Amino acid sequence: MKKVLFTSHTANFCKFNRPFMRWFREQGWQVDYACACEEEVYDYDNLYKISFARVPWSKDNIKAYKDLKKILDENYYDIIHTHTPMGSVITRLAARNTRKKGTKVIYTAHGLHFFKGAPLKNWLMYYPMEKWMSKYTDCLVLINEEDYQNCIKRHFKAGKIEKIDGVGVDLNRFECLQPEQKKQCRKELGISEKDFVLVCVAEFIPRKNHAFILDNMKKIHKEIPDAKLLLLGQGELMSEYQVDVKRKGMQEYVTFLGYRSDVNKICALSDVLVSASYQEGLPMNMIEAMAVGIPVVCSDIRGQRDLIKDGKNGYLFQLGDSERYCNRLVELYNNPELREEIKENNLRDVKKYSIDNAIGAMEKIYRRYM
Repeated sequence: MKKVLFTSHTANFCKFNRPFMRWFREQGWQVDYACACEEEVYDYDNLYKISFARVPWSKDNIKAYKDLKKILDENYYDIIHTHTPMGSVITRLAARNTRKKGTKVIYTAHGLHFFKGAPLKNWLMYYPMEKWMSKYTDCLVLINEEDYQNCIKRHFKAGKIEKIDGVGVDLNRFECLQPEQKKQCRKELGISEKDFVLVCVAEFIPRKNHAFILDNMKKIHKEIPDAKLLLLGQGELMSEYQVDVKRKGMQEYVTFLGYRSDVNKICALSDVLVSASYQEGLPMNMIEAMAVGIPVVCSDIRGQRDLIKDGKNGYLFQLGDSERYCNRLVELYNNPELREEIKENNLRDVKKYSIDNAIGAMEKIYRRYM
């Protein structure tokens, strides 16, 4: 039986890999998965717990390398598909010998750590590391244009360099709410029909830059008295922001919803998705917002500009440009016809990022090495 191994430093990536794991099993392949923590059973045959660590200099990565190399030496895999920066570095180092025997290694980068505007330390650490590791890569898969052009222009040594339109979203999970449905869903959250709802779906970590959104919320509420902000997600900075919102007296129109399994419904009852992120690969939250037809107002950065064309799917603003950010939200509030036009654009354009398209793109890559 042919065998494929998927690896990532976090088990969370299994949800992205699941359709591709299922596809391999349909072809009659054995599918194994190696990650840093335990995961509920999805579409794989064997699960290996490997101590991948996010920090490059962690001692755990030495153990991860040894454990994974042992697995690869004992179990010949025809294809290895790896994800996440450190998970992919350890995997490609461990797979050097098995590549000599014919194993093909595919690496999908969900947003390289070196990009225009990235901190110098990222360029000093991650750029040389990724370029060096590219020579142990049979196919390097990128999901946004900036990463793709960077790797081409900087002569990465991967056997092939490909760009695909993301890892795919199951668009069947998303639908636009009818007026009565929307009214009921809002009622469950204590939101009225007339409220102008902004939604932000992001982990509370520094690179998501919630501070910008919260710093501008008082001004937006002054311009749009019916404005409400819903914050979905968890993370290290959440409690700090909750204290800040209370201190500024914004708790009546800023709500922390924490982790939600019904992000599709929350987006569908909202009017605009907002993001001020410093760094993204190809953000799923924006694809999900497009799938329910709401406009997006976001920072003009790699990954986000791949999805949002200014004035067509929403609006882009330069990092730190509070005036443009606020003005665009006011413009959308005052122009329901514009929101309807953007809705039609998003419902059409989001089809490009469907799971079927992603499977089709990866199938072409897989079959090259099967």
